[in-house]
Amino acid sequence: MQSIKTYFADLSQRLGLADELIVLSPKRRAAKQPMQLGEVQDQTEHYMDLSSGAEESKGIFTGIWGLLTIYSAILMAPALRLEGELINCLRVIGGAFGITLTVFLLEVFWPSSSPIRFNRRTREIYFQDKDKLYHAPWDEAVAWMQESRTVTQYTGAMTETPLQLLLQRYGHAEEVIALRLNLPMGRTAETQGMLWEYLRCYMEKGPWFDEQGNTLSASNRKEVLDKYRKKHRTAKVNLQLNRDLVQQNIMPRGRMWATTVFEVFMLPLFYIRDLTAKYARQRAASNHWHPLVKERCRPDGPTTRLYDLEVAEGLHEGAEMSAAEQAPVSR
Repeated sequence: MQSIKTYFADLSQRLGLADELIVLSPKRRAAKQPMQLGEVQDQTEHYMDLSSGAEESKGIFTGIWGLLTIYSAILMAPALRLEGELINCLRVIGGAFGITLTVFLLEVFWPSSSPIRFNRRTREIYFQDKDKLYHAPWDEAVAWMQESRTVTQYTGAMTETPLQLLLQRYGHAEEVIALRLNLPMGRTAETQGMLWEYLRCYMEKGPWFDEQGNTLSASNRKEVLDKYRKKHRTAKVNLQLNRDLVQQNIMPRGRMWATTVFEVFMLPLFYIRDLTAKYARQRAASNHWHPLVKERCRPDGPTTRLYDLEVAEGLHEGAEMSAAEQAPVSR
């Protein structure tokens, strides 16, 4: 892990941020209670996936073509009564549907970044960007955040707090990346500290815990997944929210109805977008991981860390092996 520690020291000194960074530790509490605002994509007894944000843009093009196909079919429906128009209508609708299906398959199967995975069995963190696998031992994780506040004439005051974690490429210890754990816009140091505390509670206390960080014996995985789906679901009509804005004199009544009509009109686009993103996300989580990661996430898989494998290969001179590594190495 010397390359990661050296990278962090050089980065903070080079940018002059040594006194401004809030350094986070796996062994030290970062907030009074854990909290995550829908970033956890999956959570099991053995691993947890944190959304990398790669799926945010998935499904947009499929949704656009799906919207055009649906409304084209509706607008062309009266023409079906005309003699000889049935074949032409079917050609147009069939062509649009074929394009939509093609775009759907491209967005689902196009390679994208996997989520950030925290493995409780091996106490390790993984991230895979196409064919590049990055990792770091949890116990030696180097993470930090830095809160900044910007004011512009367009957005007013806005707070940004990037929460970043250093990982090194498997087999190439000299290649280190700073990975953002979530989108920093609108986040404060307090909320980011709560997210880190959520990760820390998962890795240190167990897979299930309440809002105060106390260990639970029963699984609350359903609640975690429901929160993720709610945050990333775009196919919805915010009628009650718009009404509340009108009552607070933030939105005029006419604008409320215009916004509601627009949301209803765009509903097919966002529904298809959500469906496409769902399948793209499932494929990325299940198929993109390196075999070494997949087997270590199984209940009966090896307990050696990827870092231990690198130590055994002599990639980290002077480093000590973990207790699991003292046994014969299992790849």
